[in-house]
Amino acid sequence: MSALQEGLIWTMVLAAGADRDLSPAEVDAMRDLVEHLPVFRGFRVDRLPKVTESCATALGADGGLDKVAAFIRKTVPRGFGETAYALACDMIAAERKVHDTEIGVLDLLAELFDIDSLTCAALETAARARYARP
Repeated sequence: MSALQEGLIWTMVLAAGADRDLSPAEVDAMRDLVEHLPVFRGFRVDRLPKVTESCATALGADGGLDKVAAFIRKTVPRGFGETAYALACDMIAAERKVHDTEIGVLDLLAELFDIDSLTCAALETAARARYARP
């Protein structure tokens, strides 16, 4: 497992857990993304629960949000900022309901990776389109 892969998984956990609940739809979406996206090639999916738990533990600690954000910034190179943002959008879209805390996570990631508002809007729209249901 690479540091990048771990950082991207922490990004997904941060977005999915922003509403204080990791829904079955979010867990399924995370597993699917890890199993199929090229950026996760070589990652053993059986490690996913351990990585998600380590992020959840960090989030629950004092100053958890700052620690998780620092870890993501350290492990996800700037060139993968849009990838991290897109994965966060996918986690939020998987549940089909957006909470204010999740918008806050997207704002944090946009700032962390210096992603402009038009790119953010495009990534958000693409996630909504991918997770649309009849």
